[in-house]
Amino acid sequence: MTAATSSPFLDVNRPSLGDSRKRSLSLQPPSFNASRRRSVSPQPISSSRGRSVSPQPLSYRKHQDTTKKVVDQILGIFLHSQRTGKADNQLTELILDTIKKFNCGAPKILDWLSHNQNKLEYKTLLGYFYLHDIGTEIDTRKAYNLYLAAAKKDYPIAQYLLGEW
Repeated sequence: MTAATSSPFLDVNRPSLGDSRKRSLSLQPPSFNASRRRSVSPQPISSSRGRSVSPQPLSYRKHQDTTKKVVDQILGIFLHSQRTGKADNQLTELILDTIKKFNCGAPKILDWLSHNQNKLEYKTLLGYFYLHDIGTEIDTRKAYNLYLAAAKKDYPIAQYLLGEW
């Protein structure tokens, strides 16, 4: 008897542990059962309050895009005026003329800005609207809070406007 056959731990007929690992790591894809496939239909996402949030209709998104374009145009005027030191009454007239030119109401712009405060520029512009009676009545508290929020995040125009207060 040889040493390989005399040991009860080494069985030539039994595959070694290394062989079984190799077999389990085969590169064959798992069998695909078509009956197990699930069809996914779009479902409204429910909010934390239990109401469902549906995707926005295309017409609403187009409306939002055109309002954003007007806001960005006004924002460009606002930023340029702040950098060049234009007087507030001139800037307010330019903003109102731009709103009129695009046939968009000031309350509509104010509403858009209120719902889109993700940029410091938008926050500061909204504060300017509240301070200068554009689309709303003057609300110095809201204007101050908006300027302060942007100034705390190191937005220089908001810091300047807050310093002028």
